[in-house]
Amino acid sequence: MGIGAGGPVERRRARDGDNGPMTRITRRRWFGPLVGLVTFLVVLVVGGGLTIVVDSGVRAAEMDVLLSEVEASELEMTVVQTEVQRISEEFGQLPSPTDADREQLVKDLAATAATGKQAIGEAGDAVGQLEFLPWHAALTRAQEDYLAHNLAWQEYLGRAAEDPLELTAPQDLVDSTFADSEVSMREAVPPVFGRALADRVDIIYAEPESASEGEGQAA
Repeated sequence: MGIGAGGPVERRRARDGDNGPMTRITRRRWFGPLVGLVTFLVVLVVGGGLTIVVDSGVRAAEMDVLLSEVEASELEMTVVQTEVQRISEEFGQLPSPTDADREQLVKDLAATAATGKQAIGEAGDAVGQLEFLPWHAALTRAQEDYLAHNLAWQEYLGRAAEDPLELTAPQDLVDSTFADSEVSMREAVPPVFGRALADRVDIIYAEPESASEGEGQAA
């Protein structure tokens, strides 16, 4: 064995370095953890995306129920407005209304307000009974804001049942709670599966085509 340049073993060590050659066993030692890391990252990304899709589906289903109850509540408000308008128009068509006619007008309007208050209150109860997943905070805010609007309507009709002239007065609280409810309801629409829900929200909060004086309150 020579000294100096060295024999085959020394030359191989010089080529491979102090740690020696990368054997199959060595390659397996670093390749295994790498595959595990890549697999973990793939599962994390795919699983996270799937979780978002599933959660959006659940959120969409929850909002579908919320909107159904809100639509039912809004319908009761529309019934009141339609009935008040009908009663008022019939009275206005009388050629020479008598005191008895005026007394009947007051009674009819008061009864409509009382009946409407009860119906709207029951619709509000249905909205309030809904429950959502704890992390769906946007839905909870939408629910709470709409309940504030429903309650404003109940208070408004409660006053009108005592004095029907209240039906002709501006109702700032009804209008402001309706506007607040629209903001939170739109924020509650899920990013996935939300197109049809957004369309329903548009319909609920659409501006009325026309409104008679004294009946400009937002439904």
